[in-house]
Amino acid sequence: MSGNNLRRSGGMTLVEIMVAMAILAIAAIGALGYQYHSANHNRIARLEMTATRTARLLLEDWKSTGGISNYDPRNLGIGFTKLEESDIYRIVIDNLPMYAKLAYTDIAYDSTASVTLREISVIVRWRRDLSAGMPTISDGILVLTTYVRLDG
Repeated sequence: MSGNNLRRSGGMTLVEIMVAMAILAIAAIGALGYQYHSANHNRIARLEMTATRTARLLLEDWKSTGGISNYDPRNLGIGFTKLEESDIYRIVIDNLPMYAKLAYTDIAYDSTASVTLREISVIVRWRRDLSAGMPTISDGILVLTTYVRLDG
């Protein structure tokens, strides 16, 4: 072997090192992007799960009262407050503010049996950016509905 070949086989050139660093940088950027999107989706799932649990709690409790028209979630004693001059209730769960609105509609009345079918709904809204204030149109919304039978 000549002396020139010995020197080349002994180490890596600057170009090889730069290519390896570029490949490593691209892989690191991809991993960071994946981690960001994973954390973002985890936050969204947490918000939606909290909203679903809140709506189910309200709907089941309201249904247990027979779907009365003057149902008030503040009577649960778990932190619901009513916003002034509105029919919207607010609660903060795990530092996530949720806003709930209750709605009902009498669907059908059977005069022979004196029975009314009432549709009760709970609408829960939240801000996707977790900032203070009421949710906007583009923020999250969840609607759960069920039916109750009103006798008499």
